[in-house]
Amino acid sequence: MSLEAALDDGRDRLEDATHVLHGPQGNQARKEVAYAAYVTLIVVGLYGFPVLRALVIAGDRAGMAAALKSPWAVALAIGLIAAVLAMAREAGRVRGPVVAPVPWVDHVVTSSIDRWDALRPWFGYALFTTLFAGGLSGLLVGASLWGAGVAASWVLPVAVLVALVIGLGAGTAWLLGQSRLSPPLPRRSAGAWWRQEVRRLGLQDLRTQAARSGRIVGGVQAGDLRAVRLEAARPVTRGRTLRLRHRGPVGTLVARDVLGLRRSSGAAVVGIVASAAAAVALGGALGSPSVPPLVAFVGGLVSYLGMGALSEGLRLEADTMGTPALFGAPPVRAAAAHLVVPGTLHLLVTTTAGAVTGLAAGATLAAVLPWCVISTLFALGGSLLAAYRGRPPTSPFNPVPNAQTIVLWYSAPLVLCTLLIGGTVWGATQWPASGPFVIVTWVAAVWIVYAGLNRAQRESLAHRDV
Repeated sequence: MSLEAALDDGRDRLEDATHVLHGPQGNQARKEVAYAAYVTLIVVGLYGFPVLRALVIAGDRAGMAAALKSPWAVALAIGLIAAVLAMAREAGRVRGPVVAPVPWVDHVVTSSIDRWDALRPWFGYALFTTLFAGGLSGLLVGASLWGAGVAASWVLPVAVLVALVIGLGAGTAWLLGQSRLSPPLPRRSAGAWWRQEVRRLGLQDLRTQAARSGRIVGGVQAGDLRAVRLEAARPVTRGRTLRLRHRGPVGTLVARDVLGLRRSSGAAVVGIVASAAAAVALGGALGSPSVPPLVAFVGGLVSYLGMGALSEGLRLEADTMGTPALFGAPPVRAAAAHLVVPGTLHLLVTTTAGAVTGLAAGATLAAVLPWCVISTLFALGGSLLAAYRGRPPTSPFNPVPNAQTIVLWYSAPLVLCTLLIGGTVWGATQWPASGPFVIVTWVAAVWIVYAGLNRAQRESLAHRDV
């Protein structure tokens, strides 16, 4: 049998398998993906565009228009694109774009059907997702800048085109991150390069990622974030010879966090870089009126994520809530001890990078440094609330939480920190000498840390047998 005849026979058998699984109407996944994209477009149009446009209007539009043409804006854009590509490639190692269900892998992909034909639908879904996300992001940013009068109308199609290219690049990095887990093909077959990458995917890697994807989805639906982190985490291969020595209940916990960052150096680097990038954004927003308030809110988001990357020890402590104390420290004291290492690193990086950026933008040290310290306190409190969030809320009428409840429950600490840090920095530029505003922000920063520690105490009591 010739190669073309074998491919045609494989496609016929693939159509028969699809007909058996989905009936004469075929696979409805395309309609589901299209409906999700339709709903996303409506939500972004109704809420995302007005909010982003209002944030742009609130700043110095003339200064913002000049800043967009500066080399710093180009450098920032290049850095963001590089970060997106790096995260997409790393995500492909955990959960790639081509992930079929385990039964499909076991019964269809393992057959003599061409692997590209067997996995093409999932490749198409991932390609559409990346292009849609990129194009929608470009449309949102371009329309907001144009609607606020910061950019001309020709910026809108250019922003969409550039975002589509970035989305395509992210999808490519995502696919390469998955395909490079498998050995190369013994011989190069005909077809485009993306078909070669899909054909390169090994059966064992496909099974592993398919099973992992199912467990991650199940963990998210059940609200078991510990299971999700265990599935997404990479095995520890560094610092296996390092040993933890006893330094007292609190000192040992601090030393354990240091040891954990030494073994997971990638997380430490990501946390420090993200904290520095957030501090640069906050320092620029505090030092220059031409920086839009949106930058402060983005900086607050990245600052929270940077603190989260440094707080693995805190999350591990929360995951073992209800078990006997490892070093004899009470739950609240243990939670506070796990704040020392991430809080110190975040504070040093944030104050240094924020102060340098603020001074370079023309502000004084007194106008920048206190707000950088407050942002660290907000990030610490948000990390506590996130680590000890417990289980998603339920009701007597619906014991299983729905998707909307899980999303709100999971994103609450992130949204709270983003709004608090961004709103504080924006308020500092509007009322720099207001005594009541300064008092309120410091009280809020201390309160969120106290609320996090109180949450740790409540979760500890909830795990006790009464």
